[in-house]
Amino acid sequence: MKIGITINEVLRNFIGQLAFTYEKYVGDIDITEEDVTNFNLIEFFKFDDINKLNSFLYLEAPLEIFGHAGQMSDGLMNHFNNFILEMRDDGEHEVELISLEVDKSIPSTFFFLSKLGAKIPNIRFVNKYEDKWNGIDVLITANPKTLECKPSGKIGVKVNCPYNKETKSDYEVNSLLDFIKNESLRNKILSTTITKYEEI
Repeated sequence: MKIGITINEVLRNFIGQLAFTYEKYVGDIDITEEDVTNFNLIEFFKFDDINKLNSFLYLEAPLEIFGHAGQMSDGLMNHFNNFILEMRDDGEHEVELISLEVDKSIPSTFFFLSKLGAKIPNIRFVNKYEDKWNGIDVLITANPKTLECKPSGKIGVKVNCPYNKETKSDYEVNSLLDFIKNESLRNKILSTTITKYEEI
């Protein structure tokens, strides 16, 4: 089985770093990660329009936002690296990091992974939410738009965060560590068989 794992709010503290960078370069903002309750970021970060937001994210400050962000919890990357080795050694599952990135956020994301010593050999960048599902069986993500476009025959695992509370998924975890450390939960997810409509 092929396991896809996205980066933002799973490995990388994207919203926290975006708020920090916004305050540094744009202006004061009284917002915490808990305040961002949906994925329409322009509601929370005061830009004139979506193009200005995207320019800030992907052209003006991507290294600070995507590269200098912290991991979601202390030592998470060490646990993730051990998990990758475990999956490789058991020979039954393959792990791939998948991220929707544009322009300068791609090298910035490589920097993020490099500075934390990520040992994953499989990394794929996409430019559409639905493309994250290509070639994988299970996707672990916090992104609500990605979960909403899950095709039949795939398994979605939602990493809970403030902006995805209303989004449905096959399984939910509070952090990637829940999936990594809880072997019985992981075995349950990875042994799930999804019935496609045409099989009914």
